[in-house]
Amino acid sequence: MDKIEERVLELVGEQAGADPKEISLFSKFEELNLDSVAIVELIFSLEEAFNVSIPFEGLDESELKRNFNTISSLIDHLKGLLQRNE
Repeated sequence: MDKIEERVLELVGEQAGADPKEISLFSKFEELNLDSVAIVELIFSLEEAFNVSIPFEGLDESELKRNFNTISSLIDHLKGLLQRNE
C-alpha cells in the first residue's frame, strides 16, 4: 500500500469513525455509512491533505455515489488528478 492509499484510508476512517486498518480499499462508502454529505466532507479533507482540487460540484447524489463508489475508485481519481498537477 502506498502513502496516498494510507492517507486516504486514514481520512476515510476519521470520517466513518472506524479504524483505518479495518477498512478495505474495495469498501463501498455505503458500507461505511457515509452518505453524500460525508463524502463531500471527505473530498474537502482530501483536497486539503493533497493540495488538489477534486471537481464534484454539480453532481447529484446518485452521480456522486457512482463516480466515487469505493475507496479504490476515489483513490484512482485522486491519483489521476495528482499526476496531471505534477
